[in-house]
Amino acid sequence: MKTVNSIDQGAGRYVTGDVRPFDQKNEMFKRPFWDPQMQPLGKKFYYDRVMPKDRPGYRLEDQAMVNAAWHLENTCAQGVRGGRMGLYAWDWDGKFEFPRVPPGLKISTADPAAVTRQVKKAALFFGAALVGICELDRRWLYSPAYLLTSEGGRVATNEVPAEIKTAVVIAIEMDYAGIHCAPAHPASAATGVGYSKMAFTAGLLAQFIRGLGFQAIPCGNDTACSIPLAIDAGLGEIARNGLLITPQFGPRVRLAKVLTDLPLIPDPPIEFGVRDFCLICEKCARKCPSQSIMYGPPSDKTHNISNRPGVNTWHINAETCLAFWAANGVDCATCIRVCPFNKPAGMFHDWVRWGINRLRPLDRLFLWGDDVMGYGRKGNSDRFWRR
Repeated sequence: MKTVNSIDQGAGRYVTGDVRPFDQKNEMFKRPFWDPQMQPLGKKFYYDRVMPKDRPGYRLEDQAMVNAAWHLENTCAQGVRGGRMGLYAWDWDGKFEFPRVPPGLKISTADPAAVTRQVKKAALFFGAALVGICELDRRWLYSPAYLLTSEGGRVATNEVPAEIKTAVVIAIEMDYAGIHCAPAHPASAATGVGYSKMAFTAGLLAQFIRGLGFQAIPCGNDTACSIPLAIDAGLGEIARNGLLITPQFGPRVRLAKVLTDLPLIPDPPIEFGVRDFCLICEKCARKCPSQSIMYGPPSDKTHNISNRPGVNTWHINAETCLAFWAANGVDCATCIRVCPFNKPAGMFHDWVRWGINRLRPLDRLFLWGDDVMGYGRKGNSDRFWRR
């Protein structure tokens, strides 16, 4: 049952103006380190201690789960801080390898289809839920990068070598039961595990490609914008909540990528009715605790410098979004929880996905059914622990 359509143009179809590489210091998570207006918010979110509360989802065990979930990302990759170290290192010194392969060997690229299959197999083997390949559109690279260090933030060059022309984009599925508890801590734990798995999977995939004799730069949220590359790689469409919607998991994924000079065959971009459905749904906008999500059609009008000019999309007001995170004591994910595309696998849900793509006049019926069935309601965080 075909649920998607291949199309010719990826993220470039949303471009309306002169889009240039985004200055990463304007990303909302970086602005508190240099923007005086955002510094009080940054102190509250990044540095102030958060006391446990005696209510489901905010107890000490919930906070401990979040800290554990983020542990690999925070200690072995730091993609949210700028990457370039550990599992996200741009190169590897090769001090320990097993087996000890002689240096300088390269796999034959005479059959790019076979090599592409091997790279995708490796990505899935290492933990990716989805993998796609695209030509690297350098408009989506950060320029310059902005790295967070123990001393604060600093601007850094982002000179991806010219011979690197391909991006392998991976999606990591987040736990449905954890996201179901958003905006409480189990949802943040699901996010943290996603980030840790991103680092693990991308880091191992990059090392596999290096073992084939080619360059590989693994990245999480660093180096390049993940969502446009994922769209170009055929993993999904942009949605009202500002996230990638995949046919398999909706927005319940985290994205990483490996940039490489290994010749691979790109995947076609896809469409499966997300834009039309978002136009009538607006559930994420209504349920957003901070009202940071746009109503109405997409627009190229921006809220602030954390949005990219020249792109016709649903821009998120990240200033008010982060303010809610700080008040909540943890990140949110409500927009993922309530999205009608956020469903576990199953025959009935697969049929609805097919219907959204093929039977557009029934979109309002599908949306009504989503409400009647109670999908998207906040889950009980204590029940999360009993499953």
